[in-house]
Amino acid sequence: MQAWSKISKMPAPAIRKMQNEQLTKMLSEDLAVRHPHYRELFKEKNINPADIKGVEDLDKLPFTEKKDIVAPEDNPEHPKKFVLDVPGEDELKPKKKGFSLFGKKDTGPDPSDYSFFTLYFTAGRTDKPVPIEYTHYDLNNLKEAGARAFDILDLSRDDTLINAFTYAPNVYFWQMFYSTIGIGSTALQTGGGKVLGMEKILKAMDSMEAPAMAIAPGYCRFALHTLEHFGFSAENLERIILGIDYTPMEAVDRISKLMEAVGAKENRVQRIYFISEAKSGWAECAPGFGYHTNPDHVLIEIVDPDSGEVKGEGEPGEVVITHLDAKGTTFLRYKTGDIATGGLATEPCPNCKRTVPRIMGDIERKSLYFDLKGKDGTVSFNANELRKVMFAREDVLLWYAEINSGDPEDTLKVVVKGVSGTDEQALQKDLQEKLHDQFSIPVAVELSSLDAVANTIGMEKFITEQTILDKRNS
Repeated sequence: MQAWSKISKMPAPAIRKMQNEQLTKMLSEDLAVRHPHYRELFKEKNINPADIKGVEDLDKLPFTEKKDIVAPEDNPEHPKKFVLDVPGEDELKPKKKGFSLFGKKDTGPDPSDYSFFTLYFTAGRTDKPVPIEYTHYDLNNLKEAGARAFDILDLSRDDTLINAFTYAPNVYFWQMFYSTIGIGSTALQTGGGKVLGMEKILKAMDSMEAPAMAIAPGYCRFALHTLEHFGFSAENLERIILGIDYTPMEAVDRISKLMEAVGAKENRVQRIYFISEAKSGWAECAPGFGYHTNPDHVLIEIVDPDSGEVKGEGEPGEVVITHLDAKGTTFLRYKTGDIATGGLATEPCPNCKRTVPRIMGDIERKSLYFDLKGKDGTVSFNANELRKVMFAREDVLLWYAEINSGDPEDTLKVVVKGVSGTDEQALQKDLQEKLHDQFSIPVAVELSSLDAVANTIGMEKFITEQTILDKRNS
């Protein structure tokens, strides 16, 4: 990765030229010769990588999908096919004797750049978790991506930060960890609810007088609602950085209002969008201005999720990634399953003036688009919209939804626990009416206890809460 001071101010035509050069280099030097999967794919499909002159030619290449990388039961080593081979001795050029007056001599690829260092994993939301191999080269890129994200978030070493992201071998926790280490800020790596637990996280935020906290959106809402219960103060809290789970603007607005309600010093809320397969996360300078990507690390395409057609500027579609500067596990045209509702923007950010491409709008999971059985045929149900509705509610503390098989039609059951002091009967009635009006399927709203809902969604058990449960095949 190059100097951020240069990349963040580079005009769009220069960014495209850079990406064209990096893409052709990545194809010729790595993917075509030392990537087991793509090497075989190019041969099988009779694809000549030399025909790919730049980004405009990417549509000549097939997509990679989650099903391609998940290990089948009888072949747990399958994900290794997406790991670049370490260069052999025969690829190294002999060093010339003497010393160079004009810089380092070309000795060929450096095996240490390709050598395994550590494993992180995908979150496993839609399938089994997939191992993503990192080399030291990748780890340095992760640190640089974290430093850039902190620059975009306007975080400095003077900001004490509570990292409440769940401790796990995933990019979410570790990018935040390396970011705080990199800038030398005071930070508590709590490990989230699975490690430290809510009460101790809130106690640390209070006693350390921390102005910033990184946390998943659902867990954040729960934390702010329970501050008073635990007897802690948010008077020094200035900002919350939401990540891990997909964070609609409704969650940003709700958490901003909650910060104000609990007496936070400021109510600034920002977002980071992480993709495990991209080996990095991208931050927003302010909500609504888009996730600022790293164009010298990962190339972003937005495509029609069904046809694969590349979408134009600002058009919604599925996020597709291609590594331009990575070792270890690498991907070419990988379909993430994430839908960017505002597409891709390449003009400079109106807020911070940085020129890197930005992923706009909310991120939705394609796996939360359901085709359900209705009385008169198939009914489309977008559970991402349900998440937005539930985040916007001021009277809901915890919730989950079950999609159940029915005859003659499938049904939706929403189970809620209201905020302390809420008239839960009124909550149940109001929510029942609103969900019935919005969605074209039968909806039943049920009340439940805090413990029952928390156990069902995996609060302080999973990386993030599981609120949409498809029970039709169980």
